Amino acid sequence: MTPEGTRQCLPTIADLIDELTINQIKQVLAADGARHRERMARLVHDVDLLLGARGAVLDARLVRALVLLAQTNLHIWVLKDRAQQEPARYMEHLKLAHQLNGVRNQMKNLLLAALGDGDPALRRTNDDTDGLAGWGLDPA
Repeated sequence: MTPEGTRQCLPTIADLIDELTINQIKQVLAADGARHRERMARLVHDVDLLLGARGAVLDARLVRALVLLAQTNLHIWVLKDRAQQEPARYMEHLKLAHQLNGVRNQMKNLLLAALGDGDPALRRTNDDTDGLAGWGLDPA
């Protein structure tokens, strides 16, 4: 058992939040979803610890980035399943998944900057969406 104020996971806060959204999806959609609860508890612990230490302020743009990150991860999950079920459309699904991964990385970069992990070495560079329309944080 680790002390309450000690991090249990080492990735950046953006990676912790990303993994938390993925584990939430797995908990709901995967046949063995219940096994993800313990990992989610560890991730929540560290996210709370880091947010508290950094005095993070939640605003509408950050909420939208979190929603878009979770939405993107869900779509990537669905595309992976479709690619396996529809081999004839595998490349189509793979391309869209790669484009959505670019959106995912954009949101992770935004979280890094907004939540105090602004070190440029931590930024994801694979953030090209290759003409993907309708995704991202437009000013609306």
